[in-house]
Amino acid sequence: MRTLPFLLSSLMVGSAAKLPNIFMVIVDDYGWGDVGYHGAKMPSGESLTPTIDALVKDGIELNRHYVHMMCTPTRSSFQSGRLPIHVLTQLADPCDKSGAIPRNMTGVAAQLKKAGYATHQVGKWDAGMNTPHHTPQGRGYDTSLNYFGHGNWMWTEAEWLGSERNKSEFPAPTIIDFWDTDKPANHLNGTGYEEFIFRDRILDILNNHDQSVPLFLQYDSKVAHYPLQAPPDYQNKHLDIDQLNRRVYWSMISFLDDQLKNITETMKNLNMWDNTLMVLSSDNGGYVLAEEGPCNSTTGTAGTESSDIGHAAACFNGETGASNWPLRGGKYSMFEGGIRVNAFASGGLIPAAKRGTKEEGIIHITDWYTTFCSLAGVEAVDPWAAASGLPGIDGLDMWPMISGQNETSPRTTILVNKNLLVHGDWKYVPANVTMIENARGGPQYPNATTATDPISNHKRVCPSEGCLFNVKDDLYEYNNVAAQNPDIVKMMQQIMDKERTTIWSAPHGIDPKCKQTAWSKYGGFYGPWEEV
Repeated sequence: MRTLPFLLSSLMVGSAAKLPNIFMVIVDDYGWGDVGYHGAKMPSGESLTPTIDALVKDGIELNRHYVHMMCTPTRSSFQSGRLPIHVLTQLADPCDKSGAIPRNMTGVAAQLKKAGYATHQVGKWDAGMNTPHHTPQGRGYDTSLNYFGHGNWMWTEAEWLGSERNKSEFPAPTIIDFWDTDKPANHLNGTGYEEFIFRDRILDILNNHDQSVPLFLQYDSKVAHYPLQAPPDYQNKHLDIDQLNRRVYWSMISFLDDQLKNITETMKNLNMWDNTLMVLSSDNGGYVLAEEGPCNSTTGTAGTESSDIGHAAACFNGETGASNWPLRGGKYSMFEGGIRVNAFASGGLIPAAKRGTKEEGIIHITDWYTTFCSLAGVEAVDPWAAASGLPGIDGLDMWPMISGQNETSPRTTILVNKNLLVHGDWKYVPANVTMIENARGGPQYPNATTATDPISNHKRVCPSEGCLFNVKDDLYEYNNVAAQNPDIVKMMQQIMDKERTTIWSAPHGIDPKCKQTAWSKYGGFYGPWEEV
């Protein structure tokens, strides 16, 4: 095992170094413009997210934190320590025959368990489930309370089957997507708003944790993925917003902010915070697609805890509500609004000199795998994957930059997918590739005009010289400067060609045995269907 970084030497219990707690939060579809420190304000002038803002003020804003433009690849990247090009670059259904992450890749939780960590996951998994080994428990988490898919309904935990078009009535519930470590979570199903259930599990973990053991707590919030649902009292805070998708979206963000306050205050009250590193990242930019019909606001507020109906407005048509202003594009796009996300590091582990700073170094979410291993004194290697002919770990240790030991990031290059390269200050897309969502919206998005002209209506086809943006000087990607910089285009293409030779992929498709097993073995709940 490697020696812990020297800046941890002050964290001592007796004569032995105490390993830090790690609290990782992945928010779902979080728009760049939907957080207070990026300008999201209530009509009163108050921040939409006072808790998050305070955590950033006491921590480090990560201004160039990159992910994939879709959820499953981002989550698979973090859990596996691989860039998406070496694990998954497309959405993968829970019933995917290959699973999102290859079976023989070692997960981050399994690595931390080598150092004696207690490991717990709560919330969205979206990283495979076809065998028990693909589940959170199989990847090294002692416990999990999770759903496996991209999204589910927040009172019934029924599978979300994708956005509707001009549908006025709630879809009928189908398979329930709710799992407790090694069995269906039928004892919790339909007992309240899902995020309240997650809160209760997280607080139970914290209150019962043996503090002589380091803790790795992974919270994958349902906020703010479709369908959009929030408790009525949170929706009442935003009645000034007429556009219902935006109202419910902001209501969910308000809920998330309170949720994080509850969790972090509990950690402080339990004297855990001073020895904790908290990292928060979105899994991609916020969605900016068409409305495809109105939200349902006709069912009142007297709904039961076991029904999705009757909890004020709910939005399940289209896919809109988020704002990535002032960035261009959003979820699914190659523009910064799709892949550069809200992110920060906080907690007592952050050195005092680094608190309240903004870090401009490039970070990819896969780097937290290796960074957490480094903090735990575990070498970030995966001989199991190597013996299986699978790609190695890509993550780089960001702790020297985060802690102030180094001023620069060890990462300079990300091949996001086969047609998108980020290298230093530059972003490059080859000729004839279409970049979708070529618009920025506005500070209030969506709004009255976006019903007929959403950001998703706009696109850019890269010309013969390709598309080249200096995202340091031109963050909003106004100017394609490829024609003026042929030498840089040549360099970027050479890097892209080299990185493309390392791309790894597996076949993906739906296995019908998955849903058959949900009914025959699990009583209508999703769960593993192979090796069971």
